[in-house]
Amino acid sequence: MIKNGIYRDYLKDIREFERLYRKFLEGEAFESDFKNFRLVNGIYGQRQKDYFMVRVKVPSGLLTPQQIKRIAIIGEKYSNGVAHFTTRQDIQFHWVKLEDIPEVIREINETGLTTRDACGNTLRNITASYLSGVCPYEVIEVQRIALKVTETLIGRYDNLPRKFKIGFSCCDKHSYLIPFNDLGFIPVLKDGRPGFSVYIGGGLGDRPKYAFRYTDFLPFEELILLIESVLKLFNDFGDRKNRRHNRLKFLIEKLGRERFLSILDEYLQKERENFTPFECDAPVELPSEKPEILPSAGNEAYRLWLETNVIPQKQEGLFTALIKLHLGNITTGKLKKIGEIAHEYMLSIKATQDQNIALLNIPEEILYTLYRELDSTGLASAGASTYLDITACPGSETCSLGITGSRDLARAIYERLPSDPESVRRFKNITIKVSGCPNGCAHHHVASIGLHGIAMKIDDTLIPAYVLHLGGNGNLLRQRIGITGIKIPAKNVPDAVLFLLEYYRDNALENEDFHSFVDRISPEKIFQVLEPFKQLYKDDTQYSVDWGSDKQFSLEDLGTGECAGIIADRVEESLKEGERLLQQAKTHIRNGIPEDAQVHIDSALDIICSGLLIPFGVKAEGSQAREKFIEQIIGRKMVDESFIPLLTEKISDPSYRLEIGERFYTACKKAYLRLRKKTEEKKEKPQEEEKARKEFLDLRGVECPFNYVKAKYKLREMDTGSILVITIDGEESIRSVPQSLRDDGHEIINIQEEEDGVYTVIVRKR
Repeated sequence: MIKNGIYRDYLKDIREFERLYRKFLEGEAFESDFKNFRLVNGIYGQRQKDYFMVRVKVPSGLLTPQQIKRIAIIGEKYSNGVAHFTTRQDIQFHWVKLEDIPEVIREINETGLTTRDACGNTLRNITASYLSGVCPYEVIEVQRIALKVTETLIGRYDNLPRKFKIGFSCCDKHSYLIPFNDLGFIPVLKDGRPGFSVYIGGGLGDRPKYAFRYTDFLPFEELILLIESVLKLFNDFGDRKNRRHNRLKFLIEKLGRERFLSILDEYLQKERENFTPFECDAPVELPSEKPEILPSAGNEAYRLWLETNVIPQKQEGLFTALIKLHLGNITTGKLKKIGEIAHEYMLSIKATQDQNIALLNIPEEILYTLYRELDSTGLASAGASTYLDITACPGSETCSLGITGSRDLARAIYERLPSDPESVRRFKNITIKVSGCPNGCAHHHVASIGLHGIAMKIDDTLIPAYVLHLGGNGNLLRQRIGITGIKIPAKNVPDAVLFLLEYYRDNALENEDFHSFVDRISPEKIFQVLEPFKQLYKDDTQYSVDWGSDKQFSLEDLGTGECAGIIADRVEESLKEGERLLQQAKTHIRNGIPEDAQVHIDSALDIICSGLLIPFGVKAEGSQAREKFIEQIIGRKMVDESFIPLLTEKISDPSYRLEIGERFYTACKKAYLRLRKKTEEKKEKPQEEEKARKEFLDLRGVECPFNYVKAKYKLREMDTGSILVITIDGEESIRSVPQSLRDDGHEIINIQEEEDGVYTVIVRKR
């Protein structure tokens, strides 16, 4: 374990969190500054206003019994009493109030864990195989390496273009998700020398991609050298504007692999100038071939638990046991019980990447006693990491981006699955993963049976549905992105999954696994067999009501709209970039380079003007942005007309231009903060008397957030109670614009898909 805690500057962060929040409430700080600081410290907004999710980083998944118990107490005290274990070996608590956040952060750090860099555009939690240290094929103990890398880099990369993920595998056999990390490492020995096989540029989510093998052997001492070189390259070249395409995988695609590697080589050469070899006390040893023999069992339930939940370790007479957490959730009471059991029997604890808890170093002589104790607490369910252990993200239950209730669907599927010993043994190598939207937090792309939530229109009715993915695998030796297939109404999905399992059972060859079966039969043939499940064949079923809900399904149920947030982010980024350029101009003047100062002043004025025009739906750059600024912003008397000479280049002296430019920045910042405050106050005003009329607005081809701004200003011109019929296109637009208008206080009456990617949104002005 890391001594004295993972992150030691948490008290300073807590004070800064409180300061920024106070300034934000007082209208003196940018919203993006508070939001970004909140995310960097592991605090996510929930779908439910005024409540937040807190994510605890668990590097390599390693926990002590004391930490487990203290984390449980924190969750019991500040959340709804349920801990959620994630696919990156984190622990999450939902339903935390904002006023409790500073104390929660403090108490988590006092356990030796942290929330730092758990969210946001940071170096996320560094994962390691839960079998590290006990796997017979492992040549270097990677859990210690993951801890050391975390300790070295935490807090140093908190403003990347997008999140960055690193994973370590103990061996090829247990290399789950290594092909889908930004950087993946597998330990190897070359002529007795320790090092790593390295994979770069993988990722799931939007447009999943396999990582490519960078090298068969990276010397052990060069580990941090490579990691930091890739991080710095990504930081410098990553796309900070297009959030949907700013992961490392897209940068590599944009540059081309050859150009990317050439630039990376330049960064490596530069970093070598101050290169400190990586050191870590991780044991190095030759792999061993040890037969995996399980103890004998006296009853069927215990025998099945041994077969699915217990793994023999390389250490003679010791075993690892998996505690299957249903959908990754566990009550804080049961979590404390696990800590007590681990303490009593002196066991190690790890969070796994399939949302379970592993107990390690269990002597064979206490294995049955441990099973009995776990069973008495409801923690000895068989089927860990099998089809009975469904992975699901929170979906629309709490996530702002969730379209469908993925966890409720997962529960409905689980209730239909056969769990008799014969079925468990037949289907145990099949995985089922359910995401509530296309983003892939539940890893549906690499599941045997993967599902992601969508909205689908059938007979003029919007219903929750899922896209089926077949034959995916996240292991390096069998890496495969599942084949995308048919769309199935949510209420038919449990039937379809059960039918698919039975179809495999009845048609597979002897000893043929599911993935080989899919290859032999072909995904297209299987999708064809599943066609009947696309129909609304149940007369007694409300297809327009999602699992776990009693309300009519609607995209209006999405959480906080992103358009207003995108506007705020873009305006604030523009203002901050303008301030940065003015600071550079000041440095040039100080160094006697006035011509360079002029260039930076001009760029600053262009960017500031362009940014402040965004809330008014005006897209302009360069000299046109200045002209539109004079017309739209100074014309509205938001900024004083005394700045017109600056914007029209009537001032030529660089020093004086800089002085006026700095005043201009301050005036624009104040104008934006006033506008933001005025917008918030308007949301809280009582509704006016309704005067209904109907108008139409075609926004096809208008990108976010400008489509939202145009709709917002159109509604501003209309009387209260009037109807605006908006035509809009694009997945991002339909996800964000209606909810952003709803956040403004308007009523979304209906959303209809007219054709592929084109929607009609009917809004009543409020």
